[in-house]
Amino acid sequence: MNDLNERQIEQQLDAALSRLDLTTFTTLSDKGDQLVAAREARLTAPDALANAARWYAAQGIPVFPLMPGDKKPFPGSRGFKDATTDPDQVARWWKTHPQANIGLPTGGLFDVIDIDGEQGAISYRHLAGTDVIPRIYGKATTGRPCSRHLYIAATGDGNSTGVWPGIDYRGRGGYVVAPPSRTERRYDWERPLDLAGLKAAR
Repeated sequence: MNDLNERQIEQQLDAALSRLDLTTFTTLSDKGDQLVAAREARLTAPDALANAARWYAAQGIPVFPLMPGDKKPFPGSRGFKDATTDPDQVARWWKTHPQANIGLPTGGLFDVIDIDGEQGAISYRHLAGTDVIPRIYGKATTGRPCSRHLYIAATGDGNSTGVWPGIDYRGRGGYVVAPPSRTERRYDWERPLDLAGLKAAR
């Protein structure tokens, strides 16, 4: 039980509840609370953004810094065109600006379907389960209620706005803000990136 992750604990909680095993349910609940608390401490630590930027780069995902609390690149930078996986450059950026948000360019390993607000959530509800929405390899909450980033395999397409009401598309020449960046709220992984799946889909 000590090696379970949050998702596995959620699944086992449901199973314990369905069989009315309250002893196991209580034990799992306590373990889940401990994992959530540890994760929250890690993601709110002063070096959380620097650690995350280094992690993305180590996985082969280029990163670049965004202004703290914002979605915009730093003035004078080239934005996503500066993105790199070079660990020394990444370390320098986040040493200089430890609270810089993290930008990920789209169109390389992945594209992103950007669901924005309630209207986007309604559109997605109508499209989910159809062949319009390709396989999803990761899902992140964003800084706004009802908003999500759906990570899909790169298609070679460019950016498009308003492809459906409340839904934009980020492909070649675009970028997204990556967890655990913060704007109004913290960006967070609802479903972690399936990097092996994305690489296999190339």
